[in-house]
Amino acid sequence: MVKKYLLAVISLLGWAMVVKAGTPMPSQGDPMRGKAMYAQCMGCHSPDRHRTGPKHCGLIGRKAGTVDGYEYSKAMRQSNIVWVPQTLDHFLYAPLDYIQGTSMGIAGIKNGEDRRDLIAYLIAINEQPVCD
Repeated sequence: MVKKYLLAVISLLGWAMVVKAGTPMPSQGDPMRGKAMYAQCMGCHSPDRHRTGPKHCGLIGRKAGTVDGYEYSKAMRQSNIVWVPQTLDHFLYAPLDYIQGTSMGIAGIKNGEDRRDLIAYLIAINEQPVCD
């Protein structure tokens, strides 16, 4: 119960953050559509286990590059980023620009609605039993 409460608070704080003056956080997305989009990520990621990329359980509120059992790039480990909706939005838009030297080899998701929906799904899986 406490974990779900903290994740909810972190999520709300993340959505309330502002990147810089005049750049508000994107509106909340559709987790069901995000789940369908996540199928594209499953070549490298999984909610509950490491693959080519790290697992996504517990992603929201976690410092980048810190999951036990996964070997991150030096750039990711040293990024000092905490994954909240705002940072995920920027990272997913242009991973190679946001964290130069990351090993995440996609150009990015340019469509804002697609990113919002994917982020909504990542938030939702943190509350599923597979992530407890």
